[in-house]
Amino acid sequence: MKLEGIRPSNFSGVPALMAISALVMILGGIEFSSLWMGITGWALIFASWGVSAKIENKTLVLKYAFGLLPIKLKGDDIDEVLILNRVERGVLLRHFPIVGIAYMGALVYALYRYSTFPENLLLGYYLGALGIIVISSSVLLSMAVPTGKTRHKLLATVAISIAGAFLLWLKTRKAEMVPMIAVLAMITLLIVYDIDTEDHIVLKTKKGKYLLTSNAPRDKVERAIKAIMEVLSDD
Repeated sequence: MKLEGIRPSNFSGVPALMAISALVMILGGIEFSSLWMGITGWALIFASWGVSAKIENKTLVLKYAFGLLPIKLKGDDIDEVLILNRVERGVLLRHFPIVGIAYMGALVYALYRYSTFPENLLLGYYLGALGIIVISSSVLLSMAVPTGKTRHKLLATVAISIAGAFLLWLKTRKAEMVPMIAVLAMITLLIVYDIDTEDHIVLKTKKGKYLLTSNAPRDKVERAIKAIMEVLSDD
């Protein structure tokens, strides 16, 4: 039975290693001006995303890498099911610190690299580094602040984007370049909003923690949780 509207996240296990490797490749592409490293990194990012979750033979199957990488969790593998949205002060970063470390590493690198850029480079160099700075810092903040504080997170993202526009102006000294940040800000706002309004289901297992997310209507999420609980009760 497919769990409608449920998608596994790449926050742990092999998918997390793929995502971190992808981040290293993307940063390496910026550092060494290597197109193939950048393309490989983005391909790994897409491959690390979960595509579906289903119940099969009393086993929860999480599929990644375009459905080619299944991770199977039997009922006795799962110790606890936690829905963060319904837990006071549910904080994603507390459950998946490795993701925070990866984003922090990317942020520190991008800040350092941006500070070393000379003035009047091609705009793509500045926007690439600023993209990492704005998105990484906004997502880190979103994961560190309890779920449900969407308005505060969006306001913080706007403030970070304004700071990014100022950093761009410092390098280019051209006011017409600053509106380019507006596109980046809109993308980042959508990411932060999506993270904070999703249902987050944390599975604590003997193999580590896994995160399932959903933007589906609440009744579909309820049915998915019930199906997972039935797997636990059958074992």
